[in-house]
Amino acid sequence: MTELIKDKDKIERIIADNIRDKELIYTRNYRIRNAMRDISDERVLEVFPQFNKVFAIEKKILRYGDVGYELFYGLSNNITFSIATCSKGNRLELIHAIEYKRNIGKRFKVV
Repeated sequence: MTELIKDKDKIERIIADNIRDKELIYTRNYRIRNAMRDISDERVLEVFPQFNKVFAIEKKILRYGDVGYELFYGLSNNITFSIATCSKGNRLELIHAIEYKRNIGKRFKVV
């Protein structure tokens, strides 16, 4: 089940409690998928700390019961960047990063 969070206060709370100031761990899946998408670690590290640009978070229960958060950053009119994470204590596993060069607004419409 996926929960879409668009409320600014909830987003800030999730970032403060589960994302910010943690050691970043690059998972094997992250390495494989980012190589396929040609997204560099430098690009991810450039975008990641720009929490003021996060406009939505998808929260979901992952395969082994962990909670995952996918942060969506609005970088410009037609560029959205997403970084999927999983918090494990003082570590934050990076699962994947995607740069969308199109409008993905339909994904965030509430039905």
